[in-house]
Amino acid sequence: MKTKINQEAIKPKQIDEIVRTMLDNVMMGIAMISPKMEVIWLNKTFKKWFPGVDAEKKPLCYRSFYLPPRDKICGYCPTIKAFKTGETHSSETDICVNGKIYNVIATPVKDEKEKVIYVIETVEDITERKQTEEEIRRTLERLRGAMEGTIQAMALTMEMKDTYTGGHQRRVTQLACAIAKEMGLSEEQVEGIRLAGIIHDIGKISIPIEILSKSGRISEIEFSLVKVHPQAGYDILKTIEFPYPVAQIVLQHHERLDGSGYPSGLSGEEIMLEARILGVADIVEAITSHRPYRSALGIDKALEEISRNKGVLYDPKVVDACLKLFSEKGFKFE
Repeated sequence: MKTKINQEAIKPKQIDEIVRTMLDNVMMGIAMISPKMEVIWLNKTFKKWFPGVDAEKKPLCYRSFYLPPRDKICGYCPTIKAFKTGETHSSETDICVNGKIYNVIATPVKDEKEKVIYVIETVEDITERKQTEEEIRRTLERLRGAMEGTIQAMALTMEMKDTYTGGHQRRVTQLACAIAKEMGLSEEQVEGIRLAGIIHDIGKISIPIEILSKSGRISEIEFSLVKVHPQAGYDILKTIEFPYPVAQIVLQHHERLDGSGYPSGLSGEEIMLEARILGVADIVEAITSHRPYRSALGIDKALEEISRNKGVLYDPKVVDACLKLFSEKGFKFE
């Protein structure tokens, strides 16, 4: 059975008292402020949090208890903004008083002519939320540090086996991140490329050092072993829970647009954009730098290679960004 409320039995004064009681007991500080910055009314919570504020003393710059005095017109005061603009504003700076952190929202109340007659300030205690956010931030920093340490340890392990690969990975990462930024990729994508780049050849740890350091051209059988390294790298990384698709980027960085790459023969959009970027950076650095079986061919040869195979082997947008870096932005490997 529904309870019927006899609204006629409630007098206007009683309604005012009910509303006042409700406002007095909410877990937020509420204040009514006049256009002269006078305190018209405060609820009990506000008085409890800021016991020095007295609504009977007018005019009163009561915000001096938790913000610079209003006669100094602090630029971030939401109430002043609410009076000036006629719109709701919140504090841009958290207010800290006696170890507590508060947030202020100022809501204008207008008359029938749209003139602001007073502003309602709602003050919320956000101390616990801020403390939780800080704890989460610190935890994330620790996890990020652990992840970075793991990546660097892997890169160092590979470099101890093959010094060339270590330097190659660092330079490829430098160029790949520059390309990604030039293309306007998000910070998350750039970070994923950076982490993948640092260890993109980790799978070469499975290749005999005799092949990696061979001074002459390698045989077809030896090359077949080299072609396994993206898959080997993926197998090493796939069990690590990175916040980015690092393992997939490593797996695909030797795939080519026309399907002629390895290990899976992916083509076009089947290849992740991050892997397409890493692939271009990888080939440019490889041609530019010294290899055990040949001398460095130089940047001109490298740029000629990606220009000639733009849209065939390499993503056109990635190639354009790479060319722009060298021709207009003065990019150089460090």
